[in-house]
Amino acid sequence: MKRLAVFVVVLLACASCCGGKPATKPTGVGAVEQHEGRDVYHISASLPVDYTEDMEWMLRYDKSDVEELRQRAATEDKECDVLFFGSSSIRLWKSLQEDMSPLKVVNRGYGGAMLRDIHYNYETVLAEYRPKAFVFYCDNDLGGFERDLQPTQLFDLYRLLVERLKADYPDCPIYILSIKFNENRVAKRKDHRLFNTLMEDYAKWADGVTFVDVNSPLLRADGSVDNGYFESDLLHVNRKGYAVWTSVLKPMLRAQLGK
Repeated sequence: MKRLAVFVVVLLACASCCGGKPATKPTGVGAVEQHEGRDVYHISASLPVDYTEDMEWMLRYDKSDVEELRQRAATEDKECDVLFFGSSSIRLWKSLQEDMSPLKVVNRGYGGAMLRDIHYNYETVLAEYRPKAFVFYCDNDLGGFERDLQPTQLFDLYRLLVERLKADYPDCPIYILSIKFNENRVAKRKDHRLFNTLMEDYAKWADGVTFVDVNSPLLRADGSVDNGYFESDLLHVNRKGYAVWTSVLKPMLRAQLGK
């Protein structure tokens, strides 16, 4: 089936090897200024682009998990400390509220989510919640599927998500969880490593963005994956894995929010 989608083309940032005096200059969509030797682009407009292709992959969860998110949004309290969202590694975190106590958290993850359809379902996922911080995880765009993205393409979509969140929630810090290595998708290990490296570097200079390494604690000393932290599918972390994630992430969130 052919559907018409409207995507946003934005210039997010580029690194510069040249020094220079702090300056701001206009571009077609915003302004650029020097920041620690880098040209940093600030977005003030967007360019709509008509893009037509088979979009069934993007809508595949619209009547299941995403519909559940719609229904929950009608009854849940919209005030929270942290909104967690992303793919099944977030959705399956059943002990999230207990693990993050005393922080008040909301779980808006859904199964099989790709970042491409999270952009499509952005308003449904975030609804009218009013968090003080965001935590995000999504790895299915590098899942070994026919329609996989390249790590650099996924990196661009992550940066676009960050810009959308900053525009809509300017006071909310954003915590990006690293992609976890796993034996189920071992063929994608190089892509996962490259993506994590790109995001870690990006977060070092992007205001309000923190890259959280929840992958390294799940590895053995020799760098191999410790399957004791994973379910039998060797893809999703188990209770022990979530306990490790909690030990890494929770102190950051409590320090950020003063709780």
